[in-house]
Amino acid sequence: MRKQELFKIKSYLTFPVLLALFFSACDNISFQEGITEGKIEYDVSYPNISEDNFMLDLLPKNMTTTFVDNSYRSDVVAGMGIFKTSIICNAEKEKLIHSIKMLQTKYASELSKEDFKKFNPAFNEVEVTFTDESKDIAGYNCKSADAKVLGDSVWTFKVFYTDEINIENVNAYTPFKPIKGVLMEYELLSNNVLMKFTATKVIQEDIDVSVLSLEEDYEMVEPNKLKMEIEKLFANII
Repeated sequence: MRKQELFKIKSYLTFPVLLALFFSACDNISFQEGITEGKIEYDVSYPNISEDNFMLDLLPKNMTTTFVDNSYRSDVVAGMGIFKTSIICNAEKEKLIHSIKMLQTKYASELSKEDFKKFNPAFNEVEVTFTDESKDIAGYNCKSADAKVLGDSVWTFKVFYTDEINIENVNAYTPFKPIKGVLMEYELLSNNVLMKFTATKVIQEDIDVSVLSLEEDYEMVEPNKLKMEIEKLFANII
């Protein structure tokens, strides 16, 4: 496989996945109606990668968001468990915990809003335009918006969101503050390759709050070190 193709695969597993998990960041989360604990399951697909590409087996296929007591965690696993990244949000704090596992290496860090901007500088400014389009996703009526990422190279992707799951200020810590609803379908672009996230199921079930805690075998590091270690890990893939 050409080095350029391997570089793209490496990028799929870093920036888009990390970014996707932040999209559902929390601020004063509270359900006024509907379920108060459960899971949202998302399918992850790659519209620009042919289905016979063997590297697809190493890429994330699903993301699961688990929520209870106004807090949540989102988990993405790839490479048959070799790679895992998680975002844990405690509604009572203004920081998120980001963890990453690659083989036996496990690091985690607390990220503030400013740290998040440093991790994802390309997403510091997003222009949102609401449209009249709508569709049903996972049993929820979803409205539409076009999100334009402004920077050195401008690109636009479609977002579908629902206001039928009542979460206050769900996007307050993300570049998508104008969107008053839970993101149910969206696309991310990295190196001209798309990742598409689509909610497939919203499950109401009892959740043990301990599930939202970071596992004990992770080493806590400063945000800058976490970013450096992520880059080092994926540099060793090729």
